[in-house]
Amino acid sequence: MTAPEPANAPDPPSDPELEATPSPAPGLELAPAPAASARAGSGRRRKRPPSPLVRAHRRFRRRRRWLGLLVLLLPGLWFLGSDLARRSGALFAYDKVHALAYWGTTVGSLVFWALVLYTAARRRGLCAWLFAGVFAVLFTLAAGVQGAFHAIFKQYLSQDGQIHAKSLPDALLGYLPFDDWRSWVYLAGALFGSLGLLRLARRYVRPRRVPRIVAPLFATAAVAGMTMVPASYRTWHSTSHDIIYFHGFAALVKERLRLTEEAPELRVQRRTPEPVPPLVAAQPVPRNVLFILQESQRYDVSCNAYVEDPGLDKDGCATPFSNAAAPKRFALEQLRSTASTTAISITHLWSGVPSVDGLDAILSVPVLWEYAHAAGFDTAYWTSQHVMFGGNRLYVQDFPVSKFATATHLDPFADYDAGAYDRLLTDRVIADLGSLREPYFAVAHYSNVHFPYVYDENHAPFQPALFNREVENNTKFFNYYKDVVYLSDLAVGRLLDALRATEAGRRTVVLYTSDHGESFREHWELGHTSSLYDEEIHVPGWIDAPEGTLTEAEAASLRGAENDFLTHFDFPATMLDLLGLWDLPEMRPFRRRMPGNPITRPARTVEPVPLLNCAWVWECGFRNWGAMQGHLKLEAREWDDEFHCFDLAADPDERVNLGEAACAPLPDYARRVLGRMPVETPPRWKDLLWGPPPAKEDKAEE
Repeated sequence: MTAPEPANAPDPPSDPELEATPSPAPGLELAPAPAASARAGSGRRRKRPPSPLVRAHRRFRRRRRWLGLLVLLLPGLWFLGSDLARRSGALFAYDKVHALAYWGTTVGSLVFWALVLYTAARRRGLCAWLFAGVFAVLFTLAAGVQGAFHAIFKQYLSQDGQIHAKSLPDALLGYLPFDDWRSWVYLAGALFGSLGLLRLARRYVRPRRVPRIVAPLFATAAVAGMTMVPASYRTWHSTSHDIIYFHGFAALVKERLRLTEEAPELRVQRRTPEPVPPLVAAQPVPRNVLFILQESQRYDVSCNAYVEDPGLDKDGCATPFSNAAAPKRFALEQLRSTASTTAISITHLWSGVPSVDGLDAILSVPVLWEYAHAAGFDTAYWTSQHVMFGGNRLYVQDFPVSKFATATHLDPFADYDAGAYDRLLTDRVIADLGSLREPYFAVAHYSNVHFPYVYDENHAPFQPALFNREVENNTKFFNYYKDVVYLSDLAVGRLLDALRATEAGRRTVVLYTSDHGESFREHWELGHTSSLYDEEIHVPGWIDAPEGTLTEAEAASLRGAENDFLTHFDFPATMLDLLGLWDLPEMRPFRRRMPGNPITRPARTVEPVPLLNCAWVWECGFRNWGAMQGHLKLEAREWDDEFHCFDLAADPDERVNLGEAACAPLPDYARRVLGRMPVETPPRWKDLLWGPPPAKEDKAEE
């Protein structure tokens, strides 16, 4: 046995040979030497490689971050992708400025939706649920309304379609027609899409502590900022369509709060028509009815009666194409519009009822399409007008029609004022005519003669022509207008030729007129809506009926009406008669409100009828009004203290004011029927009166 060394014995001397590791003796194993780090008592332990489960978890976390980012971008990508699917051709046709605007607002849209969805991705807490609701509501409205609106009208809902609305909830939904399945499909799709995006966000997005705190502040600022972003909402639409939606609703709210005065006047609202009972048409002969309505076309530039050689000099008529296409038409030489404002004129033409009974009454009156539909006729309405103008879309969108087209169906870049090209309207009508089921009632409504006018120097025979409104250029400006009428008539003539070449066209009666005329300083005014002098309301009018589509009595009545004084109130009555509906017992309650009479019958309208450019359905720039009975006409404007009386038979240029007594009892009728209108005075105006001063008790009630 070896004795132990003392505890404090000195270290043995160093010997290289002794420090060498000895080889183990045969049959002996040495214990493994401790690691150097362990021997030293410091340093790191060698890491073991991660397990497969850990590696999989790390990969999932990395992927989840990328998936979370993708989920946050999905709402904005939804708007971008849907827009590309709907109008990629238009988007890639943008010039540099509009392209930059579009892609810039698209980036803004991506950031906005990502912020709101990030804030809503928290799994608990009041803030999480609040922003989840905000996201779901905003996304459903913006994506659903815009999707449905574009599917129906081929354009997005914008300020033009919202700012005149009188109901905020209806404006949020864009006054969508919910009897159209597309409204439900797009809104439901957007709702389920928003819920799916929220679910994905709460699965893949993990808001961290600091971002979780500041995100609600940024999201709130983003929601407020979204309503302030400028938008391209006319013609180009070079803005992400969710921004267009929020911009339009913000404009409406500002207008309702009177922070702006962009739409102070009353404009067209949505109709809620009385139901029309089922009708059984009693046509004496089978026939279809096509109504061609022109815009702003004066009587004296038109070939109203057939002209063998219309001529194209300064004194020639500007409608040679429709003239040649309908040589056997029945001309109505003394036809007057009942307004020189389009919206008022067409409500009279389409309903037959004067717009003097209050807004609710006017919006509840059935229109020609509803009577025809109730009788089983196929129906159609095509127009090159931009129906967003002044809310006109609300009036036409619920027509019961199988064929429907407006300016933006014809051209996504249609001008807000002039509409789409009239030649495109003719193309669309010709394409649809073959699929209309007989018997049918259809309306083709042209627009290019409306200011600012559509002009083509290759179709401009009236020279010298100049687009200049200065007094010294009035003759050249009038020639320019005639060239515009000529170009539009080229489209009308082509439609008539195509119609008559079809089998159904041989059974189709065509009625033609214009909604109003256009003044060129004859009574110191320029344009329309400013007066009710004849340059603004004496309009072309004729009826073209192929052989066998009229009875002998009907044809004789039309021949006898050539020089009778008629108004637009007689046109809807005539169309109802041609459709075989005028005499039906079910029509009596509706006929009581219609002052007109069918021109296809010998009885003429002898009672007074109102003339007005201010109505409950359309407020005016300044008030002008009157009445007509036979060849006698009253006219006055808001600065007049009495009516002007004219005998149109003896004084067609309306140069001699005969005084109120010469038109009695028309002045009493006008004051009784027109009264004070409209009921709402825009806030920026003084209280202008419509007709006589109100009684004191009436003023107190207001």
